[in-house]
Parts: sequence; structure tokens; C-alpha cells
Amino acid sequence: MSDIVNIFENMNLADFLFIIVFPSVLLLLLLIIFISGLFKEKPKGELMTLDEFMMDWLKDHGQAHKLEEQFARMKKDPAGKIYMPLTYHGGRIAIKFGLTPNKVSYINLILSFFIFWAVIMISKGHTLNLFTKQPYFGSWFIPLAFLALFTGIIDGIDGAIARLLGTKSRSGAWLDNVIDRVSDILLFVCLVPTSFMVVFILGFKFDFTWMVWTNIFLIFLYEYMRARHEGLGLHEAKPNIGERITRFFLIFTFFLIYGISSFFVLLTTWINPSATKIWTDSHIGTITWNMLIYQTILLLIMVFSCIKLASYSLKNLKKLDNAE
Repeated sequence: MSDIVNIFENMNLADFLFIIVFPSVLLLLLLIIFISGLFKEKPKGELMTLDEFMMDWLKDHGQAHKLEEQFARMKKDPAGKIYMPLTYHGGRIAIKFGLTPNKVSYINLILSFFIFWAVIMISKGHTLNLFTKQPYFGSWFIPLAFLALFTGIIDGIDGAIARLLGTKSRSGAWLDNVIDRVSDILLFVCLVPTSFMVVFILGFKFDFTWMVWTNIFLIFLYEYMRARHEGLGLHEAKPNIGERITRFFLIFTFFLIYGISSFFVLLTTWINPSATKIWTDSHIGTITWNMLIYQTILLLIMVFSCIKLASYSLKNLKKLDNAE
């Protein structure tokens, strides 16, 4: 705990702005958004059902020509069973709080900045003593994992609100896409100024930060290819494993692994400090390899998804060329 105190005692102006002022401003912005929603007039009348919501989503994603077939398929897959109901009910709750699609997009952006800040703050304990000091920092990855998961879920709620209220707009879709790309950068680049991607193998230091930049590049390439194929007239989308919800699930999983490992060491320290050695192998392995494994899995997923999307887009764009 003394190391946490030392962080505040040794702060310069830049540290003060980042450690204290930055998160305070983020919390203030969140408060303003929620308060403004309380004074907004709530819509009256019945909202569309979940089935109507899903069918409307399919129409907007180029499935109108085979709506019944795609709807029956969606009802059986994870998107129809989990993601669509989450965004639908989340949208209904947000509407009760007076939140608009744009306000939810701003909340998404603010939470992404907060995760960016928190990862850098947690990293300050990454290289501290594994059994006395590091667990105080690492345990914070548990609530941060759920915050990241929540951010991934509300990513679809802004569109759900617009769909439920019949206020879909091109400007709103543009804003949502821009914020998503900024959020993508923040949720990965936060690993760059840390030592999470540095490992020591046989006494040699290896810095895998390049993998973070590669994943950011592949995510942007994937999203750009999808946007371009829609812009060229291929409106039917074919989701791949590299979709944004998958990326958020990976963030959640590996943040949680790191946090749980740290928490059990912390709990053992509180109960019996001499017993922390039982976590030696597992905790050192988790601390050393967790983020590297996370980025490696993401790299493989994004390479595969980019290849699959490029193949799908080129094949179907050539069909359009031939038809013309």
C-alpha cells in the first residue's frame, strides 16, 4: 500500500493531470450526461418487440431479400440468443433514463478513455513484488474486465435506441463508427506505455509491443474493408470471428484472468502471508504471459478474419462486376 501512497507523493504536474484530473473530468462528463437525461421527456407508446427489432436489424444489414430464412437462423445462433436481446433490453432501459443514441455513444467513448487510464495505472504495480505489492494493483483488473465487457455491450445499445425510437440517421451512424474506431485504439494502445508486453526468456528481454500495433492495424484494415465493400454496393454482411464483440470478450477474459490471479495472492497475503508461495508457479506464469497470449490469440483471429472477409468481398464484388 505504501507504493500507492508514493505514487501520489512523488507526482509532478503531468502526473497530477493524468492521475487525478483526467479521471475526474471523465466522471464529471458521465454525471452530466446522466443528469441531462433525467430532464428529457420520455417517449410514449409501445416500442417494437424483440422479434421486430431483430428483423429490422436484418433489413438494415442487407438481408431483406431472404428475411425469414436469416431471422430463423439468427434465432438459433449466439447473436440472436444473447447479443440481440442484450442490446434490445439495454436500449429499452436507456430510453427510460432519457438517453439518446448519441449520448450512449459518448458514454462508450468516455468509458474507453477510463479503461485506457486504468490499465496504465494498474501497470504501475506490474513489476513490483509479486507477493506483497503487485496484487494490490493487479486485483483492479477484475472490475475493469466487467467494465470492458459492459462497454462492448453498450456499443450496440446506441443503435438499438435509434431503432426502437425510429430515429435512425446517417449522422448518428457516422458518429458511432468514428467513436468505435477511437475506442478500438484506446483499448489496445493502453498496453504500449506499460511493461505488460515485455517478457524475459532465458535471461533475454523480449518486447512484444509491436504485436499491439499490428493488431490495431489489422482491426482497422478489417473495419475498412467491410466499410468499403458496403460503399461499393455489397450490402450483405458476413460476420467473422474478428467482430468487435469478440475483441471485447477477449479483453474481458484476459483482464479477468490477470485480476483473479492477483486477487487470490492478495487474499492469501491477508490470511497468511507465509502461504503466498503456493501461487509461485501459477501467478508468475499469469503475470508473465497473460497479455502476450491475449495479443497472440487476437493476432491470429484478426489475420484469419481479414483473409476471410477479403475473400468474401472480392468474390461477391466480382459477381456485381459481371452482372453489370
